Amino acid sequence: MHVFPLSGRAVPAILLALSLIGWQQTAADPGLTQSPKPRGTTRIVYIADANSDTQSVLPDSPTADHLRGYVDVLASGGVDIYGQDVFQKQGVGWFWPEHPDHAHYPGAVDNIDRSDGPPIKIAIQRSHQRGMKFLAAFRMADRHSGGQQGLIAKRKDLWNPDFGDGAMDYTHDEVRDWVFVLIEEILRRFDVDGIEFTYTRWMHCFPRDSARDSQPIMTRFLERVRNKLDAVGEVKGRRLLLGVRVPQTLEECHALGYDVPTWVEQGLIDYVSPCDFFYTDFNAQYEEFSALTSKSDCRLYPAVHPVTCRGDDIGILHPHNYRAAARNMYAAGADGISQFNYQYHFGRRRSGYPWPESNYPMAIAWLRQLRGTGAFDGLPRHYLFLPLWSSGAPSGFAKNDRIVLKREQGNSDSYRFRVAEDLRQDGVWAELIVRASKITEQDELSFSINGKAVRSGDIKTIFHGKGRPAKFGRPLGPHRTFMIALDSEMIRFGDNHLEVTVSKPDGNGADEIVIDELEVTVVPPPQNPQ
Repeated sequence: MHVFPLSGRAVPAILLALSLIGWQQTAADPGLTQSPKPRGTTRIVYIADANSDTQSVLPDSPTADHLRGYVDVLASGGVDIYGQDVFQKQGVGWFWPEHPDHAHYPGAVDNIDRSDGPPIKIAIQRSHQRGMKFLAAFRMADRHSGGQQGLIAKRKDLWNPDFGDGAMDYTHDEVRDWVFVLIEEILRRFDVDGIEFTYTRWMHCFPRDSARDSQPIMTRFLERVRNKLDAVGEVKGRRLLLGVRVPQTLEECHALGYDVPTWVEQGLIDYVSPCDFFYTDFNAQYEEFSALTSKSDCRLYPAVHPVTCRGDDIGILHPHNYRAAARNMYAAGADGISQFNYQYHFGRRRSGYPWPESNYPMAIAWLRQLRGTGAFDGLPRHYLFLPLWSSGAPSGFAKNDRIVLKREQGNSDSYRFRVAEDLRQDGVWAELIVRASKITEQDELSFSINGKAVRSGDIKTIFHGKGRPAKFGRPLGPHRTFMIALDSEMIRFGDNHLEVTVSKPDGNGADEIVIDELEVTVVPPPQNPQ
């Protein structure tokens, strides 16, 4: 997905350029590959919420064996690295910190008898028994409302002035020292395999107006952490990992104070997981990260999220969606797939979310399909291209790809959508679905894909005059759905461009026509037909 600062000044020029380009059929876009070769052996990184995961799955009176059983489920799902959130502004979870400036954050695991040690120790031991690495994850810019504890509760002068309410401002030495002493304590007390810094919660470690200039501050902090990890790792006889979860474009990273290219080039980090704050972006161009990581020992693990887009209160991804997203990520150079907030899949186990209790542990098993082995290539894939943030994107960058058409004959606009698919295979079936809202029943549109016109007679349409209610997903007013069969003459592996033109406007229509939902379904032929 292209992201633009919220001013959006570049949008018109870029859209005009796209509409004028004749897109040529090529094997693949630069930076993409049809034959991924992920490096290393780690394919699945699972980051668990401080409390929501275990609150969802442990019984009301949990024991150490129940916690071990949860770790076993992750291992059976193919997880290679289990990262457990232990730090956020509300305190420290999974153990009781010794440092006086840190306070304990209570959770479901607190009810486990401590005879086997604190919950983090039990989880680490079981992870190692099951062949998984265990990381302590830090929500570096956490801003869940209220409840701050420890130093950040006592020192309002250390709060980020843009947000208040305990938001940490890493401009201050005291904040960085406060985080570092907890890392030191974890490394001293527990046999962790490393640390993850989750910057995507909630993106802003620095005030907005000084964040870009603060990149050296965060880089020096990572150097300090890297040196500590190396010193402890030398004693333990293994390298301890430092991973970072960052915004999904380098422009966002730099704007927020995260100099990822320098972190990679200087060997400060072992993996980077770019992602959106809350949603899976099927259109993300992660090849800009792989251009950095492929020249280093740093691995690239882009992240998937379960829920779909802002405004959709019931939508959630399914295995066919994850297979599509992972296919795009591996094509862009990913070495594996990470995830975040995965516990939403079984949200009704702990709260009033619409996603059923029965999805645990089934949803964990879906992760086996994201290892990039090709074993599941014969199963259908469903790509979703949605307006992730029609407003209020936490990073401060708009993520609202759309086509906007004036009610003038000949007015046109275009949309980039990425599918890592080769449709030349015999028997493959594929379809593009396009939804146009604020359209009347009399408006007529024409379509071309990569410069090739789509015959109107080949398009299936339906007009939904009553719109789409919230019980069916993201609410839409009256809209028309267009269903277009795809083939290898239309679609190329990688980025494709849909151009839509107003061929006959309805003179009684008032609003501009908006297209901000596309879907692509690909059904491969049976691999072993009987």
